[in-house]
Amino acid sequence: MEVTLSPRARIVVAWAAVLIGGFILIESAHALRPFIWAIITAYIFHPLVSMIHRKTRLPKHVIATWLYLLLGLILTLILINVTPLIVSQVTDLQDQLPNAIEEVRRWLDQRSRFGRLDLEPGFLQQRVDQIAEDLANTLSAAAVPIVLTTFTVAIELLIFMIASFYFIVHGDRFMATIRDILNRRYHYEFDRLMHDINATLGAYIRGQLVLVLIMSTASFVALTILNVDYALSLAIATGFLELIPLIGPWSAGTVAVLITLFQDTTPFGWSNLTLAMVVGLTYFALRQLEDAFIIPLVIGRIVHLHPLLVIFVLVIGTSLGGVLGLILAVPVATVAKIIASFFFAKLRAREVRRIEVIRGRESLVEISNEFPNLVNSTVVLLIEPGALGWDDLGLVQRVADSGLDHAIALSVVTPDGIAGALATAAGLHTSTVPMSVPVTMRAAPL
Repeated sequence: MEVTLSPRARIVVAWAAVLIGGFILIESAHALRPFIWAIITAYIFHPLVSMIHRKTRLPKHVIATWLYLLLGLILTLILINVTPLIVSQVTDLQDQLPNAIEEVRRWLDQRSRFGRLDLEPGFLQQRVDQIAEDLANTLSAAAVPIVLTTFTVAIELLIFMIASFYFIVHGDRFMATIRDILNRRYHYEFDRLMHDINATLGAYIRGQLVLVLIMSTASFVALTILNVDYALSLAIATGFLELIPLIGPWSAGTVAVLITLFQDTTPFGWSNLTLAMVVGLTYFALRQLEDAFIIPLVIGRIVHLHPLLVIFVLVIGTSLGGVLGLILAVPVATVAKIIASFFFAKLRAREVRRIEVIRGRESLVEISNEFPNLVNSTVVLLIEPGALGWDDLGLVQRVADSGLDHAIALSVVTPDGIAGALATAAGLHTSTVPMSVPVTMRAAPL
């Protein structure tokens, strides 16, 4: 016995599936990290692979393989040449930490009274010592989990490589499979929605990568000129913190200012405070240049989210997915806004209904040529007796397919048995008026 669901039941089942799927995704977010990074990687490189495939006709898996080898070579060269310097700077920073704490202690000894509030130097020193001890314990405790999770990281890296390769090579096929699940009438709307999402996400991700490169380079040049310690590490951190909207850029500047306050040497005979102020002004200037020129040129007005909404989604993303959630919060919110805008537009749209009289093949061809201008409308075809013959089945089928491709609700009303049979065979909703009922065909005024 075959069970058929009513339209309302299908809607209920669809929403239930969405809610259950969303719950599963949230609960298993930690296991989805390699797949999420794979999708991001595919968004970055899929356009490049597709372009090379169109121009050279090489198989996509060959292009993707060579791309992976090239990226692996570049990454290896960077790690060989840059990693020792970064490790050296991080080690120096760890060695300088006790000196920085001692500087804070001396500063507190000299300023044990702030305004009218008396502060015990011993109490403040005790708090500084406790913070230093907690930091040391945290770093020591983190060493064991890092070693124990090495195997997990390797597995996730392998999953990432396989998944990203699949998404790059077969991403179009994957989306086509999802598209085929839908009723053909909704293919046009699905394609339009996915085009908007892909264009926005692709531009956002590629723009963010360019922004990371530009800001890392600019901050490295500025910090090197100012002779700031750990310039390379700070520049790399500055670039990657750009991935976190609003909070990230200011966090990078704060870290750089704090380091300059406690470094041993300063350029141009400046004091540490003067250097810190110059570094702070430099980061402020870079931020203004970024907002005024770099972001409009590289990313453009893609996100269109209010700053308060950005902060809200950042908090939600952090609570759900940690660092990964913090990075993905804004693009996910942007996609949600595109989908919500799409459905709100559908709800607000007025139904367009058009009635056409078909007196022959030519009339049917003419109305089908207007389908691109009738997207999301309802078209009723009134077919006169004798207007179509059995040889017109192919034409009727092409008209029905064109209606589906343009999301048109197409139906046929006719007293002619042949025309009704052709429309039914083509999958159109058909109402056949009995021949005994007198019918007068007139074109409805438009």
